[in-house]
This record gives sequence, structure tokens and C-alpha cells, in this order.
Amino acid sequence: MLKDRSGALLFCGIIHLIGGAICLLLILSTVAVSTVPQATIAQNLLVYSVFAAYLFAVGIGSIRKRRWAPALALVVSWIWLISGVFSSAMLILIMPHIMVLVPPSSARMVAVFVTAMVAFFYVLLPLVFILFYGREDVRATVEAHDPQTRWTDRVPLPVLGVSLVLAFGALVLIANASRPVIPLFGTVLSGPAATLTMLALAGLLAFVAVQLFRLKESAWWTLVLLQIIGGVFAAFTLTRTDINRVYEQMGVMTPQIRAMHLEQIFGNPLLWALAAVAWIAYFAFLIWMRRYFGRFAPRTRAEDV
Repeated sequence: MLKDRSGALLFCGIIHLIGGAICLLLILSTVAVSTVPQATIAQNLLVYSVFAAYLFAVGIGSIRKRRWAPALALVVSWIWLISGVFSSAMLILIMPHIMVLVPPSSARMVAVFVTAMVAFFYVLLPLVFILFYGREDVRATVEAHDPQTRWTDRVPLPVLGVSLVLAFGALVLIANASRPVIPLFGTVLSGPAATLTMLALAGLLAFVAVQLFRLKESAWWTLVLLQIIGGVFAAFTLTRTDINRVYEQMGVMTPQIRAMHLEQIFGNPLLWALAAVAWIAYFAFLIWMRRYFGRFAPRTRAEDV
């Protein structure tokens, strides 16, 4: 017989609420720092607000034992973990460039501290949430206390995850529209043209996210085409773009950033290998996700089982 996990749900709910409170503090600190460019403030406020809303929602949902809370937490935690693993790999490439700003006497301590923080917040924490919210007894507990069909039951969890990524991407593009800079084939697009391009892409991602949630086969095809086209555009752009010029156009170029020589990273074969692995893995995932669309697409997670 499955064990009731109400106590553990309460504990994890509190952890999420604490995370939401930390995001609120980050929002307040971002507003208080007047030296940060206005565009950066707007972007950070939007991102932290989304994080805070998610953490508070899952925290309250876990405490109240709502069946949508573990499903949402499980999906986001997987996204969190996967992005954390790739972020950790990127950190390995960037760390030598960051360390040029650190006094040699403090280099070891800073490296250990940064590594520990990244490992905890980007890998360990989401992994713990995955192991907990993915438990069968957790699902049984929330279904016993909340027998109603919720919005997370209307779509397979892998599709829900991609829909959330697309929706978040649309929000990020809208936030970046206040600082419109787009590297494209060796040039840097800025001004009204860049703003319109960002807003158009945001609208496209938002539309595909909604249609994907509705399990429309056309949305899946659109996503596959975007993955192929985006990969080609990114490859040509990265090989021809001067990253320092992009930072200058964005108005964030500082002596510290210039001293790190981040442009050297784009010549590192490990970066291209990492990008190739990420692209291939996501494309393979999209192909695997094809089973949820078309004539025999499951309409609920129960039917999926």
C-alpha cells in the first residue's frame, strides 16, 4: 500500500515558498541598484517575477495537495536540471575567463564557492525535486486529496514541458525588446527593426506554445522546422559575430567584460561540441515526442498510460 506523503508535500511546499521569497528579495535588490541599465532591470524583474510566481504557486499547491502541483514541479525540475547540466558545462569553459578578474590569492576559494553553488542550485536541488515529485506515492496522495481533473492532466508532461519553455522564451524576448540587439550573420541588428523582430518571434513562440498544449500536429511540425532553421542560423551567426560588438550595442560592455576576452570562447571546440550535443538531444526529443500528436494523440495523461 502506498504511503501518504502529506508531510513531505508540506515540507517541499515550504522550500518552494522560501525560494519565492528569495526571488522577491532579488527583485527588490534589482530595483535598488541604480547603476544597472534600465533595460537590464526590466529583464531581470520579468525573469525573477516569473520564478517567484512559479515557486509560490507550486509551494501553495504542494501544501494544499493539489494534483497539478507535483506535475508542474516535476516538469519544471527536469527543465531546471537539464539546463543546469549544460550551464555547468558552460561554466567550465567560462571559468578561466572569469578568474582573470579575481586576485590570485582568492582564486581557489572563488572557484570552489562558485562550483559548489552551481552544483547545489542547478543540479542537486532540481534532482531532489525530481526524485520526490516523481514518486508514485506522491501522485497517489495528491489524487486522493484532489480527485478533480486539472489542467496538467490535459496534456502529456513532456509536451507540457516544451510548451512552458516556449512560453518562457516568448517572455524573455519581450523583455529583451527594451534592449533590441540581434546578432545575425556577422552583423548586429538593432533599433526598431530588432524590436519588431523580437516581438514577432515572441508572438510565434507564444502561439506555438498554446497550440502545442492543445496537441495540434501543426505545432509539432512548426517546432521541428524552427529547430532546424534555428540551428543553421545559430551556426552561421556564431562563426561570424564579434561578441564584443554585440555587448557594445547592448550598452553593457565594461572594462571587466573586455578583460575577460569572451570572444575567445567561440573558437573553443568544446563549445561547438556542447552546442552540437544540445541541438541533437533536443531534436531527438522532439522526434520522440511525435507520438503525442496526430490521429492517435492521447488527450490526457491517463489515456497516455
